[in-house]
Amino acid sequence: MVRNSDLTPIRGAPNRDGIAHEPPPSLSHIHVLLVEDNAAEARLLQEVLKGTRHQRFALVHVKRLNEAIAYLQDQPAQVALLDLTLPDSTGLDSLDTLIREQPSLPIVVLTNTNDEDLAVQAVRRGAQDYLMKRHVNQDLLVRSLCYAIERKQAAEALREANEVLEHRVQERTAELKTANALLRKEIDQRQRIQERLELAQEAGKIGTFEWNLYTDTILWSCNPDSRCPDMPTADAIPYKTWLQRLHPDDRSRTHQLFWQSATHQNELDTEFRTLTSTDEVRWTAIKGSVFSDSTDQPLRMIGIHMDITEKKQLEAQFLRAQRLESLGTLSSGIAHDLNNILTPMLAVVQLLPLKIPDLDPSSHRLLNLLETSAHRGATLVQQILSFARGIEGKRITLKINYLLAEIKQIIEQTLPKSIAVCINVDPDLWNISGDATQLHQVFMNLCVNARDAMLQGGTLDVVAQNQCIDDQQARLYLDGAAGSYVVVTVSDTGTGIPPDIIHRIFDPFFTTKDPGRGTGLGLSAVLGIVKSHGGFLDVQSQPGQGSTFTVFLPACQQEPMSISTELDILAGHQECILVVDDEEAICEITKTTLETYNYTVLTANHGGQAIALFAEHGPEIYCVLMDVMMPTMDGLTTISLLRRLDPKVRAIAMSGLSSAEAIAESERLGFQGFLAKPFTTRDLLHSLRGSDQAGD
Repeated sequence: MVRNSDLTPIRGAPNRDGIAHEPPPSLSHIHVLLVEDNAAEARLLQEVLKGTRHQRFALVHVKRLNEAIAYLQDQPAQVALLDLTLPDSTGLDSLDTLIREQPSLPIVVLTNTNDEDLAVQAVRRGAQDYLMKRHVNQDLLVRSLCYAIERKQAAEALREANEVLEHRVQERTAELKTANALLRKEIDQRQRIQERLELAQEAGKIGTFEWNLYTDTILWSCNPDSRCPDMPTADAIPYKTWLQRLHPDDRSRTHQLFWQSATHQNELDTEFRTLTSTDEVRWTAIKGSVFSDSTDQPLRMIGIHMDITEKKQLEAQFLRAQRLESLGTLSSGIAHDLNNILTPMLAVVQLLPLKIPDLDPSSHRLLNLLETSAHRGATLVQQILSFARGIEGKRITLKINYLLAEIKQIIEQTLPKSIAVCINVDPDLWNISGDATQLHQVFMNLCVNARDAMLQGGTLDVVAQNQCIDDQQARLYLDGAAGSYVVVTVSDTGTGIPPDIIHRIFDPFFTTKDPGRGTGLGLSAVLGIVKSHGGFLDVQSQPGQGSTFTVFLPACQQEPMSISTELDILAGHQECILVVDDEEAICEITKTTLETYNYTVLTANHGGQAIALFAEHGPEIYCVLMDVMMPTMDGLTTISLLRRLDPKVRAIAMSGLSSAEAIAESERLGFQGFLAKPFTTRDLLHSLRGSDQAGD
């Protein structure tokens, strides 16, 4: 231990060298605790403090931090000199430990000349000052120690003053809490009432309004969720200014209703449309009452308003759904008759080349045109039924080249001349497995949407190519999967799709078109058809720069079968077929077709005649081809009676209405197959061979 020579020794705890600490100094000295493991540095500091003129110091030296803590527990010190490099502790940990043990002790940090940053950090952590060991002189050391003591004393005094002040504040706060208890209770009660009112308004999307008839101003308030169309929420505005925010078609009517209600002091109850700053149309329902002054003159109208946009949208969707339901009912009624008309037409144009083999090229072209028209009519009926009743189409292996060529011919004839059509199809496109009618609907829908986006003209590009997609590329698309695809891209240079609605374009009934120009079902149907084919779809669009829809359809390795070759294979061997249909033309053309392909045929025009013929020629009849919709006795009733005559009877149901329910019902009653009208020769012959396999 190093001490001032003026101190009187007293007993103390021994240090690590076995030397006892000397007693504390008298009260006239400043007691300094030096924590320094270097004896030479400690001796130097002792010498520096000797002979001070205005202040005397008593220095107690320990070499380790734990010794300093133990010493301070028994003996007080007025200030500490702390070296940051000790045997049992180093750096800022020494400072943190000493402050934690002696929070009221002023501390001056000692550090080497190259540790100035560490010393600054120490002051920030709670030290009162720091000294560079090699720069210490008497004046600097004395000033630093005295400053540390004074600063700590000032801090302690400030802390005590703060404690006193805080105690007084707490007392005053307690008094205020007691004095305001009843007021707070009343405020809380009123607040709860206000919150319940606001929640009710928010749940009902309700706001309030006040029309001051004297100043002709209106105050319109609403909750954040009601999507008020930029209406004021705090300040009243002129009534005429508010009126300009209504839809132009509703302003005059609404203005008249407001003034009639005010003039006659009647209740106001009406609906009108408003426009937001982005020209979004919102529907508002309003109810108000007129309040008069003492002379019975109308003074103001006060009421509530409600956002009913979603209600209006649901009503519109419900009406659309009803129209679609009516369309489904109507289409089911006429589809049977239309298909009965198209069936003989389609059969005749396929039979004529066989009956008249020497037709000239011009006649062949006319027959091809007639066949194409018949197919188009059948396709149109099928599309209506498919849309109205959700009928699934037939999947075959097909080349999409021909489908796109047909679409090109249609859109070039129907699109405005201001739209340039560019179609680029890879001649070596892979085959796909799909329904030609549904895919025709997909691409025509995309082309029509592109047309509607280019009212001022532009360019429509349709590109079809093969593409192999790996796993990394597939992750770029929402429903993408690795594989080989035929990719069809439909691009336009139109108005584009805003980013805030592009995620909604495939939602049913969502449309940005004017009323009467679209149902909002087109893109929803497109997405459903593409997904049902195992493919996926991508859309890219920028407002003002057009849109690009890309359809990915899985490629198919199977080649389409040649029709002429297959028909030769499906030809009969003089089997007897009973054709039952109430349409004479269908019976006749079906009979001619089957006889052309080596079948013998019996015909009946109703169920009773069919039963009589089957009873007479039962053993000879190979298969019964019967319409399920006939007057008096339909096909479903007739087949039950035929099965009583012969439980093993082979029968194929025919109908102009094709649905999963109709097919399932016919199979349940004993039919071995289902032939949808209008049918081709291939369909007819193939169904007979299919019934043969089912019967076996």
